[in-house]
Amino acid sequence: MNVIKFFPLLVLLLLFSPRAQAERWVIATLEWPPFICSRCPDNGAAANALRETLKKVDVNVEFVFSSWTQTVKKGNRPDMIGYFPAWKEEVLPEFIASPVLFRSPLGFIEPRGKPLVWNELTDLRGKKIGVTEDYGNTVEFNRLVKNKTIHVEAVISDDTNVRKVALGKLDAALMDINNARYLIYVLQPHLAGRVSINKKIVEDKELFFAFNKHNVEKRKKLEKALTLVNFQRMVDDYLLRYARRSD
Repeated sequence: MNVIKFFPLLVLLLLFSPRAQAERWVIATLEWPPFICSRCPDNGAAANALRETLKKVDVNVEFVFSSWTQTVKKGNRPDMIGYFPAWKEEVLPEFIASPVLFRSPLGFIEPRGKPLVWNELTDLRGKKIGVTEDYGNTVEFNRLVKNKTIHVEAVISDDTNVRKVALGKLDAALMDINNARYLIYVLQPHLAGRVSINKKIVEDKELFFAFNKHNVEKRKKLEKALTLVNFQRMVDDYLLRYARRSD
């Protein structure tokens, strides 16, 4: 065979061979700006960091957005790799957590001019605190809710808690602080004069990827990719560029 004629054919075979094609991961997720969001630039800080990380090991990602409750359910389907992102408390027993990917503080939003004064979570006795349905929160907070020291009202989304605090229907709401800042100052700036962020942090939360039982072996691929990047720095750089606002 003429080598010159054969060379273009060889290139085409290599390009379209199974080995040349990147692996595809379908991942269940939620609308949680600025970390992950169907309308955010590059789908948000955590989504962008995960996408760029997995590119290092020839993996492309596709996100399927749902409510958090549905995200966890969908994450267990065989056609999904799992769900992302998740606090430690949100990685269910039938899932396997990745190494820590990044961290972000958890705290309270409050009506402006009516700050929570507290040193321990038990100081919140008698307050009406908003939470988002099925979020993991913290071990101590959940314990105090269970024994009825803290009274909570659960809603389906974080932005609903922001509106309820703004309207004075809640004494506070427990939220990721970066999420709260984005919802208040970027997406709902008309509420910025009515809602503020409490100065005290509840916990600096670690976030993970939850792999389902069908795809546990893929954890090693993510582990390898994480040795090649600084995931936290990618998240922080995104927040500085698109999401940081001061209250």
